[in-house]
Amino acid sequence: MAGSNYDTPALRETLKRLIRSQMVLKGMEYKELSERLEAMGIHQRPGTLRTKITTGTLGAQLLLAILIAIGMRTLDLEQVQDVIEDIENELVQDHSNNPATPTM
Repeated sequence: MAGSNYDTPALRETLKRLIRSQMVLKGMEYKELSERLEAMGIHQRPGTLRTKITTGTLGAQLLLAILIAIGMRTLDLEQVQDVIEDIENELVQDHSNNPATPTM
């Protein structure tokens, strides 16, 4: 990841995939995640969680709380970096296959 821009499509997609994959592994739906967060004193409705996770737009505090709530005990940052790079490559490939129409 070059530069200092931490809010990129690749990072948002990585967050989404990371959280959703863990939820699927645990057989967890948004309602249960909401209930687990509520037990931690964090109020997030299931629909709000779905939106934040689907768009990959959530703060660091909520991300950590979600990872704890879903029972994720380790985070392999090398694996996360590999996912980011794969997604960046997918985005480049998508762009080269479907370039935007130039505007005049």
